Order: sequence, then structure tokens, then C-alpha cells
Amino acid sequence: MLVLAPTSRDAALTRAVFDRAGIPCLCCGDLDEICAQAESGAGALLLPEEAIDQDRGSCLIEWLARQPTWSDLPVLVLARPGADSAAVAQVMDLLGNVTVVERPTRVVALVSAVRAALRARQRQLQIRDHLAERREADRRKDEFLAILGHELRNPLAPIRSGLDLLKMSAADTEVVDMMSGQVEHLVRLVDDLLDVSRILRGKVELRRRPVELSEVVRRAAEAARAMFEAEGQGFTVTLPDGPVGLDADPVRLSQVFTNLLTNAGKYTEPGGRIML
Repeated sequence: MLVLAPTSRDAALTRAVFDRAGIPCLCCGDLDEICAQAESGAGALLLPEEAIDQDRGSCLIEWLARQPTWSDLPVLVLARPGADSAAVAQVMDLLGNVTVVERPTRVVALVSAVRAALRARQRQLQIRDHLAERREADRRKDEFLAILGHELRNPLAPIRSGLDLLKMSAADTEVVDMMSGQVEHLVRLVDDLLDVSRILRGKVELRRRPVELSEVVRRAAEAARAMFEAEGQGFTVTLPDGPVGLDADPVRLSQVFTNLLTNAGKYTEPGGRIML
């Protein structure tokens, strides 16, 4: 507790009360000292209303406004009877997490209010620690994904080269084209892994270009066909008679169709029929 008592006698009495209650406290001479001590950490503040009313420069209001998002430092204000003065009303608006305690107050009521404020502050500190742990976990996850992305890229280069050679010599170029499409898809996914911060923010970039609908559907259908065959599911694709041109990201669009077809296979009974 950081305490700014109205008088030195009040400071001594307050310190004695908190000592008996087992609550560590530090009595400060003015609001500037309160703010300086708060920089080092505080569980709560105990202030008289007149001290705030007289401090129009209010370093305290500025300090409270600079708190991090997790912090809402409890402020207990000792107010004159009635607790309806203009100063108290202003304090309630400016200081945020304020509890008004009328004075003179019973010791048990003051100690109870202080303990409640300190418990609230303890929960805030737990949130702060949890956020710090999450940030560290995210940092380690980012590092892992970056390493994984680099490691996955290494074998992709020779695979692409091998497919280029097969395309020049293979009689069945349709199979090679399908494999090449899946490799390009994998390359794009690996590229996304290398930009982990963008993925974590949900800002995956769309690489739009002119693309024909049948190209996208064919790629997705080939990716899902093996699953359908394993379950004995019939699969038919019906496309428009003429070409349908799109301004789209073919890889992302293929992902959409592939996810839909995967779900269709998952929730269709073995031997059933799936139509796209």
C-alpha cells in the first residue's frame, strides 16, 4: 500500500493499523512521491480527497493514464462525510478504479477495503504474468514454425526439378501435372509458414490472378479423390459448359473446395455418393 495521509499523525496511525493487519505500507509526503513509488510497483493507493483536489497538475492522473492494458491500479479515497463533494466526483471520473471510504472510518472497514483492493491487484498481476507467458510461448512457436518452414523448403526444390524432368519424358502428363499442382500448393503453404506473424494475425495475403474455374476444381478434386476411393464413395464433378473466368487466388480457392470435399467425404457413409 502507498499511503498519503492528511497529517503526520494520521500517517502514524495508518501505518500502525496496517502493521497490525499484516499489510505492508509506505507513507508518502505528496502525490509526486506517490507516483515515483508507484513506478516501482504498488498494490493500491490510499489518498485523502483534499490532496487530489489541491493537485491540479495531477501527476497521478497522468501516471494512471499510462498504465499498461492489464493494469487498473486500485485507488482508495478518504472522503469527508457524505462523499458527495465536487472533488470526489471529479476523482471518480479521472482516477478510474476508485473506492470512496468515508472518514472517520472504522478500522475494520478500512482494512477490509484495502484487502479487497489488494486481492484485485493480485489478480491483475496474475493476468500480467499469464500474458507474459503467452507472449513467450508465441515467440517460441514463431521460431519453431520458421525453422520448420525452412526445413520443408529444402526437399521441395529437387522434387520440383524431378517433376519438370518427368513432364518432359512422361507419356501421362496429366498425372505429372496433378503432382506439380500439389507441389506448388505445398510450396505456398511453406511460404506462409515462413511469414508466421502474418498468419497469427489472420492476415493471409491473397495472390489474385486470372484463373479458370475448372482449373481450381480439378486440383481440389484430384486432392480428394483418393479419400473417396478408399471409402468406396462415388464422386462426380459437373462443370459449366463454357469457361468461367475468375479474378482470384487459385491456391486459396482450391483450399476452399478441398476442405468442402474433405468434409463431404467425412460425413458421407461408405459407399455413398458425393457430387460437386
